[in-house]
Amino acid sequence: MPTDTTLQECTQSLTRVQQFDAKTLSREADLGTQLSFSEAVAPAEAIIAVYKRIPLSALPDFSDTQLNVINSQAKSDYNVFKQILDFSATSNESHDVRISILNAIKVRRDQLFDQVWQFVAYGVARITDTSLLETQARATIQTIEDQSAELTAHLTKAKADADAALAAIRAVASEQGVSQQATYFKTEAKDQDALATTWLSYTYKFAAAVGIFAILSMFLHKITWLKPETNAEMLQLITSKFLIFAVLGYLLILAAKNYATHKHNSIINRHRQNALLTYRALVEAAGDKGTEDIILAHAASCIFSPQETGFAQSKGESSSGSKSVLELLTKGASKAGE
Repeated sequence: MPTDTTLQECTQSLTRVQQFDAKTLSREADLGTQLSFSEAVAPAEAIIAVYKRIPLSALPDFSDTQLNVINSQAKSDYNVFKQILDFSATSNESHDVRISILNAIKVRRDQLFDQVWQFVAYGVARITDTSLLETQARATIQTIEDQSAELTAHLTKAKADADAALAAIRAVASEQGVSQQATYFKTEAKDQDALATTWLSYTYKFAAAVGIFAILSMFLHKITWLKPETNAEMLQLITSKFLIFAVLGYLLILAAKNYATHKHNSIINRHRQNALLTYRALVEAAGDKGTEDIILAHAASCIFSPQETGFAQSKGESSSGSKSVLELLTKGASKAGE
């Protein structure tokens, strides 16, 4: 049995040669037609084909000595490939080196086969060995059976879990009704809250800018090149301060208003979400058709009517919801009298 180090090294060398692309040896694009290695592509492919006939699965069956033979041959041929890839036409002896490499690679396939033919033969015999194939087939079948049994157990458990989940989903779905639409208002509330946070940070920044400029403006007249000498210069300095304060103040007010607006929208959507989430529970608790209409009117009023939030004043009419409720109560009383 081979040692782990020898087996690993031989596996790496053999894999590297087997996966090598012989077409990269041409180098016609950078060396030109006369100095290219186009003639080496076909011999290199033949060499690589010999290595591919040695299966990697057969390497553990060889001894260290045999693996060293394969390893040395693979490294030697890869070194030739690397010489072609590293070949430079600027060398004084480039022509002779190119001819030498081409001559060597053209006869290399037969030399290689003389060295590794027994390993190729063993690999082919190992692959076509019926007893080995039978053993592998039995092992594969047993593995499939074990995995099938395990998979069946998982599927059975998954089916039980799925049935339980389906029952829970049906129970939840029967309770959701209108309230399942609350997710839209929840998403919108989150978006508006994120925008409110952004504008709040702008408000802090503009407020800090106003404060900093207010402090700096107290000392501007003491700066030599800003110190007013005449009444006109003093008026100009005062006007400049006023304009800067006006701009910063306007930006501060604008940021604060945007913050209040988005916070207002966030709270309104939270109200709408809560109205939809509690609608079904209130309807089921009431159990009366007339009461259900009243509760629905209240929920619709909460969703579609502006809400007082403390950040912005609603411009809608707050009496519309009460009016619809009174109308429903009147209709309910009329039906009861009939």
